[in-house]
Amino acid sequence: MIYLDYAATSLKRVELIEYIMNNMMDFDANADSIHKMGRLAKKTLENSRNEIAKFLNTTDDRIVFTSGASESNNYIINNFSDENYDIITSQIEHPSILNPLDHNKSNVILIDAQQNGVVDCDEIIRNITPNTKLIILQHVNNETGVIQPVKKLGEYLKDTDIWYHIDATQSVGHVDVDVEDLHCDSLSFSGHKLGGLNGFGVLYIRKDLDNLIYAGEQENYRRGGTSFVMGAFTLEKSLLKSVEEREYIANLKKIFIENIHFDYEINGNVDNSASHILNLYIPFEKNDFLLTYLDMHGVCVSAGSACSAGSITNSHVIENMYDGQRAEHSVRFSFGFKNTEEEILKAVNVLNDLYEKGKYNG
Repeated sequence: MIYLDYAATSLKRVELIEYIMNNMMDFDANADSIHKMGRLAKKTLENSRNEIAKFLNTTDDRIVFTSGASESNNYIINNFSDENYDIITSQIEHPSILNPLDHNKSNVILIDAQQNGVVDCDEIIRNITPNTKLIILQHVNNETGVIQPVKKLGEYLKDTDIWYHIDATQSVGHVDVDVEDLHCDSLSFSGHKLGGLNGFGVLYIRKDLDNLIYAGEQENYRRGGTSFVMGAFTLEKSLLKSVEEREYIANLKKIFIENIHFDYEINGNVDNSASHILNLYIPFEKNDFLLTYLDMHGVCVSAGSACSAGSITNSHVIENMYDGQRAEHSVRFSFGFKNTEEEILKAVNVLNDLYEKGKYNG
């Protein structure tokens, strides 16, 4: 199998799992227990917190460990649910942003994306009212890979009282992320996108809001519950490895594009995109057939967000940027550290061969 769905979830870094299995004493106990194994687990947990904080250019006390970006995003949104509030975000956000906003009491203002995939920062600013309390923007779009103007928006918002949240799920590890440079109040991402274990994420938070979970004293009382030490460790190590792999993955994307032998268009501005995501408009066949055909030929890809569980649905992102017809013919390819050049060539040639057969051409 050739796995080109890293934006949905990365394949796991087996060497990290093997390390854990060979050093279980450092991970296995409850990190809040006072005995030796508990202290070892606590040391591992806090070492990972420290490395993640340094990576983001913040301090340990600003890092909250969660179950993932979906929990973190919901938490931020739920802190700003009031019928007197305005919340601004874009039409092309991840479902973990858009769906909780559907259940929010606030007045939600949704900004369209341009055809280049960028949400106009000036349009967001024009929609700010005296009641605006929260603005949310992805750093990198999960379906097109287009980099959003999060720094420019942060520069404007830094001297206001508006809470600024960045969903960095697809950017951390792939583009530079510095919370001080971005001037954000909170930022979320997940470990499994980088090769870490599922069910673990990070929430950077500049100042405290209400607690996520009322239970024990974990996460400085912010989120009670037994700490997921293995999740913290694998996220930290995967984060550092991902930076080293950027150039390699960017080259895989370049090879894929250079070897396409049929008419296509790239959705969004490829020159303003993260290295690991490529979204193609393929006019000669609809995406439901293409995904099935690729799967039958050993290539795993998606049409859009994996949060449309178990179904092939057209991308709301592509529909917003273009139209429904284009969305029906668009497929997302996303690359990762386990892919080889040989795999990339094999995958693109599955599409080339399909086109050359002529059966589906027109």
